[in-house]
Amino acid sequence: MSQETSRVSKDEEKMGDQELIQTILQEIDTLLKSGVLPVSLDHLKHLSQETDILERLIAMKKEGLISGDLVTMSASGAPHRMTNIRLTYLGIKSLRQ
Repeated sequence: MSQETSRVSKDEEKMGDQELIQTILQEIDTLLKSGVLPVSLDHLKHLSQETDILERLIAMKKEGLISGDLVTMSASGAPHRMTNIRLTYLGIKSLRQ
């Protein structure tokens, strides 16, 4: 694979990630505005079959776009699900751009 092809595919992947992030933010906003509480991972799983939504939510939390409570498995400490998901100021600002 040439360097040019690699760069294009990485750019396409990054664009796809940004679209997924915007879709997730929009879905959280819609759920919250319609009174769904608490918003959890189960409400967002349908948004992508290819990407692990939990991994994406954890990354978005680290980026400061959302807040939420991460539930882990007691024995391993591995992330299991996320609940009480809310948009942060940065997430709202990103959604409105």
